[in-house]
Amino acid sequence: MNIYQKTIVSSFVIAIGTICISDFSSTAHSNAGGAPSGKTGSPGDASNCTGCHAGTASSGGLITSNVPITGYIPGTTYTITASIVAAGVNKFGFEVSPQGTTSAQKGTLVAIDAINTKLLGTTGKYITHKTAGTSGSGSKTWTFNWIAPVAGSGNSILYGAFVAANGNGTNSGDQVFLTNLLIQENLAAGIMDIVNNADSWNVYPNPATDKITIESLDANAEMKSLELYDITGKLIKSINYETISLSQSIDIADLQSGVYVLNIQTDKNRIIKKFIKQ
Repeated sequence: MNIYQKTIVSSFVIAIGTICISDFSSTAHSNAGGAPSGKTGSPGDASNCTGCHAGTASSGGLITSNVPITGYIPGTTYTITASIVAAGVNKFGFEVSPQGTTSAQKGTLVAIDAINTKLLGTTGKYITHKTAGTSGSGSKTWTFNWIAPVAGSGNSILYGAFVAANGNGTNSGDQVFLTNLLIQENLAAGIMDIVNNADSWNVYPNPATDKITIESLDANAEMKSLELYDITGKLIKSINYETISLSQSIDIADLQSGVYVLNIQTDKNRIIKKFIKQ
């Protein structure tokens, strides 16, 4: 190998080494434009920001909302605030996702601050910071909207991971915090009964666990048949009664917890009632 060839090889090796060192030293900054998907620390994600920021995640950070204490009303838009406090820190990051106890998405995230935040994933399951949204002075706050899921979706948990970065150019020394916010469904809002004409019917107990009774409060109205649907509109049971009556009991012990709809056909008209299976 001549001197010219040795020079080329040496230069190539030096260049590769420089790239490796540069990449290693910039690991902590590689997500300045937003965290990767699935880093909230939720049971479904099973991962958090410690993969890129060395250390152990601890409890911290705060997620708040304007959802009333009675719970969310399906389809309603609420404001969510994610914040972190760390004295002496001026670089922050976050990722939040609305999920159930599994990884299933609950509701819809809306990035209302396009300068500082952005959505991740084809369904916008996660929201994270942008580069412009990382600067702070001892604390940082991000705000976004959440559209509550359809009736019968159950509770939603907003899982969040936060990073307070020390800016030392490596992936060591940063602080990672995990938190979550439980948002319950307002079940009362999902039991709006639709009653046709003047007939009045009771469904009790409501909520129920093993059995419900459907009873007419009109002595002149009797039940001929009924259909039981889940909240998605899937037919679960269909019953025709040979002898029409003022009341009937139905075994619901085999149903999963959730909201169900009864389509009651009387000798006069059709009645729609809803109930909750606990």
